[in-house]
Amino acid sequence: MALIDMTVYPRTTSGKNANRRTRAAGRTPAVVYGNHREQASCLELDTAQLERILDTHGGQNLMFSLKVEGAGESFVAVMRDLQQHPVSDLVYHCDLLEIPLDVPLTLEIGLNIHGEMNKLVRAGDAIVDVVRRTVEVECLPRDVPESLDVDYTELKIGDKLTVRNLSFEK
Repeated sequence: MALIDMTVYPRTTSGKNANRRTRAAGRTPAVVYGNHREQASCLELDTAQLERILDTHGGQNLMFSLKVEGAGESFVAVMRDLQQHPVSDLVYHCDLLEIPLDVPLTLEIGLNIHGEMNKLVRAGDAIVDVVRRTVEVECLPRDVPESLDVDYTELKIGDKLTVRNLSFEK
């Protein structure tokens, strides 16, 4: 998974009214947590750029290379929480977690399930039952895959695929 470069801006205000003004100015309030930070850092993200990234990458396991405007500070963070309006999908707030690049990270990775259907499935005499669409993976942040491919073409009636059957690059 590639790092997404993004410039962020320090935020000096807090509270409901200040966050409304921040959103009206085209920025999204964000908070960065991390084990090397004594306290959480308040930041602002460019809303248009964030929405483009969410549309392009699907919003799951996004890793950012963030550069703080004016401070010269840069760090790598993963998106932990995204608060959106339930109807308009307007982004309200974003929580980021700063991660060191040399420590393994545990993430949920999506499964890309595909394959040629069996004749019995096409005829309606059998079904392909998908129990999980994600799997938990532990690896270095540089080695996080976008998704894992699962092919069910060779399955026969009564067969099943488990995590043991998945193929990993690293």
